[in-house]
Amino acid sequence: MTQAHDRTSLDSIFIQQGESDQAPPCLTEADFFSQKNIKNVLIHSPVGICILHRTTIYWANPACHAMTGHEYRCLEGRSARNLFPTDKEFKRVYHIVIAGINQTGTATVDSRLSRVDDSAFDSRLRACWLDPGDHSQGVLITVSDITEINSEQIRENQARKMEAIGVLAGGVSHDFNNLLMALQGHLSLMGIHVNRPEKIKDHIRQMKRLIETAAEVTANLLGFARGGKYQVDILDLNQVVDMALTVFQPEKKEIVIEKKSAPNLYKVNGDRSQLEQVLLNLLVNGSQAMVDGGTLTIETRNITIKDTNCFHFDVVPGTYVEITVQDTGIGMDDAIQKKIFDPFFSTKMAGNIKRRGLGLSMVFGIVKNHGGFITVESKKNAGALFRVALPGLEPVDFQRVEEESNGFDLMPRGKETILIVDDENEVLDVGVSLLEALGYQVLQARNGRECIDLLATHPGGIVLVILDLIMPVMDGKETFYAIQKLDPGIKILISSGIRMDEEIKYMLRDGCHGFLQKPFSMDRFSRVIREILDRPV
Repeated sequence: MTQAHDRTSLDSIFIQQGESDQAPPCLTEADFFSQKNIKNVLIHSPVGICILHRTTIYWANPACHAMTGHEYRCLEGRSARNLFPTDKEFKRVYHIVIAGINQTGTATVDSRLSRVDDSAFDSRLRACWLDPGDHSQGVLITVSDITEINSEQIRENQARKMEAIGVLAGGVSHDFNNLLMALQGHLSLMGIHVNRPEKIKDHIRQMKRLIETAAEVTANLLGFARGGKYQVDILDLNQVVDMALTVFQPEKKEIVIEKKSAPNLYKVNGDRSQLEQVLLNLLVNGSQAMVDGGTLTIETRNITIKDTNCFHFDVVPGTYVEITVQDTGIGMDDAIQKKIFDPFFSTKMAGNIKRRGLGLSMVFGIVKNHGGFITVESKKNAGALFRVALPGLEPVDFQRVEEESNGFDLMPRGKETILIVDDENEVLDVGVSLLEALGYQVLQARNGRECIDLLATHPGGIVLVILDLIMPVMDGKETFYAIQKLDPGIKILISSGIRMDEEIKYMLRDGCHGFLQKPFSMDRFSRVIREILDRPV
């Protein structure tokens, strides 16, 4: 077919104007693979096709030229590097292609290719040897423009993200409004019971519990959003499982728990309390799914992942410790499985008891931050199986400050001069009052610049700086290194509302003397300060 045809309808793609719609005469394989047909496939293919000799473009079809904005035949003899925005990206793609075709005969990789006008587009490259028996013939590569596909995926992901954020905001708002209502109630009752000290103490105790609950909600929120690890230890996950099972109490007596612990389990690096919470969430989730009771099985084992193609997300090959939690409950359909890791998602009907927190979304965040992954296998009315895989990591040790509860008379005190730095006036005022109550001389600054100025005007007089991280003018990280440069002998305690992250770990390695996450009790505050001050330089 050589004459032009109308492309406005599906039929006209295959049938020329005025031509019969009868099937063409039967063709032999030799007819299909004639030189004319092969040429038509290469020239008229809507997919870009090119042949590389090493990194040089030997030939490229019109579609490949059109995609990149070049005149036909202009790419021949040029380096394929010209089609990539950077040397780094070209080398990455080239290495993937060569490794793939050498190992399996084919390779697929997504990248961004440059047009002649310096714009770029998303592409999917597929490669194979032009002649598997003679590699000197070069590499055949097809190029597909996937910009629209990627854009649609981005829009869908953004829509799901915004929906999740809306649910998250509503859940957090609900939890905090309830906590604030309870705090307001106790404050009002304290005004009524002002002449009854025993009642005042009871209200204070209840308010402290509410504050701890609020701190737990924010900690879970950070675990979901950032997956931050606070205390990194070398852990035996069999021991973590034992502790979680000790705490876990099934809601129904009809639930049987089976534990299968593998011997010689690999150690992992992680936060013990967060991983215990992961298991507790999975155990509670499984027990709630078994309406009429059943068997809840938790198992540990070592696994080695070599082939990652079976995963629809990025997985690093290597050795992992796998924990499985399996229930015999009501199971989940595909629609629910797609949403179970969304924040505050719940399948419980109105009127049933709901647990505060981020549930499986928090589990997902914690596991991901530990370098691992979590999957679920389930069918309606056939139970569910959650798999958590955690890799072994190089240990990073941080000193754990054990929590105790001492009365004010038993709290350690001192008379040294301490500089507290925080941009929140309420936090600064409370911090100053706590330190003064413990006997210390206190200076205060509202940002890093004020801190450095005070240190310069009090040479040798300030022994400890309590430093917030997120501040205007000069943030905590910049201030920390400025203090070290000004006076390496000054001790520094980081006190922040954010959780332990890589930036804080680096500062601890670089000489910071401690980290306290807000909120904290006066008892803990006093002990950490005294321990740092009494520590030899």
